[in-house]
Amino acid sequence: MAQIVASEIVRDIVELGLRPGDHLPTEAEMLEQFDVGRGSLREALRLLESYGLISIRQGQNGGPIVAEIHPRDLARTLSFYFHMTGATYGELVEARLIIEPVMARLSAERQDSESMEQLRLVMAREQVASFDEPEYVRRADDFHYVVSGMSGNRVLDLIGRALRTLYQDRTGSGALLPHDSRPATRRLHQEIGDAILEGQGALAAAQMSSHLRSLAAAQYERTPSLRHERIAWPT
Repeated sequence: MAQIVASEIVRDIVELGLRPGDHLPTEAEMLEQFDVGRGSLREALRLLESYGLISIRQGQNGGPIVAEIHPRDLARTLSFYFHMTGATYGELVEARLIIEPVMARLSAERQDSESMEQLRLVMAREQVASFDEPEYVRRADDFHYVVSGMSGNRVLDLIGRALRTLYQDRTGSGALLPHDSRPATRRLHQEIGDAILEGQGALAAAQMSSHLRSLAAAQYERTPSLRHERIAWPT
């Protein structure tokens, strides 16, 4: 029953066009709407909260609200299944090597004007940012996330971000690259971005693939056992 109620709540969120931060109906209203017991309703809300789809605020103006969809929530769920099946970080890297170059190619082919402007802005910010953490890591991540979103494919975008989150949770966002290698990585981002802006999909995909392979090789050199290490759960 809780699963059915949870599905109905999600359907209402979608059909009513509710956005992150919007309140759901009160408990009394939902009890009447779904004609279920308080226990089933609360279990349904806990289920949705565990998936990161809603959050429960406490206090006078509290109650269930629509949460922002975050790749970390998907990453947490995926990590359970990956861990149980014995999937390794080496396999995770292989998946990223397939997905992220495809997203770079789609970004170049799509040529959405608003997204292109966002990419230019992110690239400009990255070029003038410090090479010290956390600014370097934040700007580098911004570049990858913008390219991911520019693909226009929400399935690939969300999965790609979740896989990136799983990898970074294990390796550390900024611990991978020595400080003196960061300028070269930034130049690679510039080249990938330029290829996307110029509509050169094949080139953008090839450059992204080369970039990710170099990062993975550097990580394996530092932690050789990572390739065969089982993906951790929970993350």
